[in-house]
Amino acid sequence: MSWLFLLLASLAWVLFDFCRKRLVENNSPLLVSFVFSLFTLPVYLVFWLATGSSQLPQVMAYYVFASLSGLLAALGAVSFISALGRGRFSILLPMLALTPLIAALLNAVVFSNILSWQAYTIIGICAYATYRLLGEGFAITEPGAGFMLLAAFSWAGCICLDQFVLPHASVSFHALWVNVIMVLVLFCSLVTRRKSALLPRGRKIYWAIGLCGFAAAVLLQFSALRYLDASIVEAVKRAIGIVAAMIVGSVFLREKLRPYQYVYGVIIIFSVLIFSFVTE
Repeated sequence: MSWLFLLLASLAWVLFDFCRKRLVENNSPLLVSFVFSLFTLPVYLVFWLATGSSQLPQVMAYYVFASLSGLLAALGAVSFISALGRGRFSILLPMLALTPLIAALLNAVVFSNILSWQAYTIIGICAYATYRLLGEGFAITEPGAGFMLLAAFSWAGCICLDQFVLPHASVSFHALWVNVIMVLVLFCSLVTRRKSALLPRGRKIYWAIGLCGFAAAVLLQFSALRYLDASIVEAVKRAIGIVAAMIVGSVFLREKLRPYQYVYGVIIIFSVLIFSFVTE
């Protein structure tokens, strides 16, 4: 069942990412992140109350680390959308293949979860392929690459913290708490940057589908994290995301890729899939 949760979460993330790409064409990244975080709060609240798991976590450390996770999630969301507003969807999204690899390193350093030498070899291969995907030769030429790298680091730290604190809270409450922190952080950012505080624009269908995708992705991912390692969850999710990004970018967004970029995309996909097996 945990793998089914992970598969459904991965597909929901792809749907959500596509909607964000479309919406950032007419809205600031900060506003898009805030609106999605705000309007999914009632969903998490209702789910928390409806599941009958309305008991609050008793461990105080939970609130500290879960709040830090929310802060990193907000930073990652804004960085991600900022990147999409600058570069090609089919090129930038594969950068997130670095997220499970960074998560594995963070788990080793912070939580003493050491992986095999095969896993770290794959980390190196995937990092090199991602670097070559972003430009020509050894120069990174894709706009928005810096923001996407920041998103990868932020979300890697976020998912490690999620895995650490989830034993102390229900999935629904953790989703609610993290999202509350995100809303507060993003609201404060909007207030300090008033020129970004505009009414949402863009097609309503993208907002509606994005909200459904976001809520489903978060709840399903947290459910999978109860049984699977953070690096495995990220690896499978990103592999599916890379395939979808290349298809969506070529078919729907009419983005042109060079043959060598497809080659490195395939290398990244196989790297993260093999990584998920050697770390299981």
